[in-house]
Amino acid sequence: MKKNILFIATLALLALGFTSCEKESAGLTKITYYAEIALEGESTMIVAKGSEFVDPGFTATMKGEDVSDQVEVSSDVDTSESGVYSIIYSIVNEDGFTASASRTVIVLDLGNPIEGFWACSPASYRTNNNSGAVGEYGASYEILIIGNGDGTYFVDDLLAGWYAQKAGYGSDYAMQAEIAIDDVTGAITLNDSYVPGWSDAADALSSDAKYDAATQTISYTVTYAGYMDFTVELTKVDLGL
Repeated sequence: MKKNILFIATLALLALGFTSCEKESAGLTKITYYAEIALEGESTMIVAKGSEFVDPGFTATMKGEDVSDQVEVSSDVDTSESGVYSIIYSIVNEDGFTASASRTVIVLDLGNPIEGFWACSPASYRTNNNSGAVGEYGASYEILIIGNGDGTYFVDDLLAGWYAQKAGYGSDYAMQAEIAIDDVTGAITLNDSYVPGWSDAADALSSDAKYDAATQTISYTVTYAGYMDFTVELTKVDLGL
């Protein structure tokens, strides 16, 4: 009988021990360590067309250790063609979580006087033709113009930053456009335009839209949404390259 009592007591103690362990471990979760990627150099780089591009590199760490050799790099950079390219750096930790970083590489033909960044004059303005109200840009916002290789140019925001930068709506509200510039007269014509955020386009570009090679300026008025005119003057930005 004593043996039975001792046996039962032992089982009870063991059960209590297991219960205690379960309570102590309750609510605890596995710790996940995430990788961090730090880029060397600038996150946006401007490179001359035809030059050799050298990636400045990166450093990846996880749990205080260097894991740069585990990073996968994906790049579409092609310095033989003007354009905006990207490099994506990514690494996956042991739990399947991905950390990533990106670099933008802008390839420009430095021999082309049109390609590059252009800054709008703060005195550029928007006219509301319904109310007659006029509002100035009030600051200088930069846009990018890149040649398409066929005599036409891609403009990343024909509205010169009014919505995307001044109003803070973001790049979806920039008016992407394709323009043509006459080599002799500098006259500018609008081939196409599109605002992704609103899924619409410009109504028209003024007939006096022009590129002035002597002053390195571009001036035009773009009519938008049926009742607004954006009168813009752009000046070429010296990149120092």
